[in-house]
Amino acid sequence: MVKMTKDEMVEWFKSAPEGSRHQRMLWAARKIARLTGVTEGGAYQVLLGALIEAERLPRDSIVGFSMTADE
Repeated sequence: MVKMTKDEMVEWFKSAPEGSRHQRMLWAARKIARLTGVTEGGAYQVLLGALIEAERLPRDSIVGFSMTADE
């Protein structure tokens, strides 16, 4: 099983094809799950936590992710 850092997970989210935030998170969770051997649901939950944590950091805002509703 491959371990992945939260920063690496955020990078997978950033590299996801264009779409809604949810679509991009699902895409990234699938990739993370395949690479690490965890379930897609588990990868999604960890990714969500990593994105929330990264969004709180003023130095590195994540394009396409916010805790507000999609526009």
